[in-house]
Amino acid sequence: MGLESFGKSDVGSVRKHNEDNYLIREDLGLFIVADGLGGHAAGEVASKIVVDQIERYINDTAGPGAAFGELDKSLSANGQRLKNAVLMSDKAITDDIALHPERETMGSTVVACLIEGRKATMAHVGDSRAYRLDQSGIRQLTKDHSWVADQVENGFMTAAEAKRHPFRNVITQALGNGIELEVGIQEFEMADGEALLLCSDGLTGMVPDDQIFSIYNQASNLQGAVDGLVSKAIDNGGEDNVSVVLVKHCHS
Repeated sequence: MGLESFGKSDVGSVRKHNEDNYLIREDLGLFIVADGLGGHAAGEVASKIVVDQIERYINDTAGPGAAFGELDKSLSANGQRLKNAVLMSDKAITDDIALHPERETMGSTVVACLIEGRKATMAHVGDSRAYRLDQSGIRQLTKDHSWVADQVENGFMTAAEAKRHPFRNVITQALGNGIELEVGIQEFEMADGEALLLCSDGLTGMVPDDQIFSIYNQASNLQGAVDGLVSKAIDNGGEDNVSVVLVKHCHS
């Protein structure tokens, strides 16, 4: 059993700065995409804090006998590790803002995956997304923490209307904005040949799910798929920074 992965981030066609950050640590089984908020380079600071903090915590709690606090007895050890890591990154942003008040508007979304054997553990806050991809198609794993997603879920708006709504970029959860977080945690078994896609909304806002799957399915390898997805987002307007991480569970 093994993991194969590839990632890429691009500023896009409109923004002056890339406020996204991503991480690939196959040795830890850790994969992250963070989309910074706040502009004027502060978003870049926030997303870097998130990636660095989660990486440090997961690294420090790796291996048997590692000590980490319990938050939720319904979660597995890896679920608790990821949730702790996300909450600690939230506090790290808040602490940084206290030292640098000029960054008071900064924050970040995050989607992170921890893979151990066949078990994948996913955490997310905001509208960065995770998808499962296999030969049968594409399935969105995460539910956006956004105003339009709430409207769709409650029956006040269709998914098609949500894609065009002027408030489509308004998120209801973000790291660093001082509210109590609802960290989405889920776990599942990966099959041989299955891939996970982690991405910022710079991809999903520009490229529909069916096109994402088509590009992935037609690529000869993960690098080709990632390059194709980023290029398509830019070709379709590139209105935001776009970050993509693909990780595949290789055949035994």
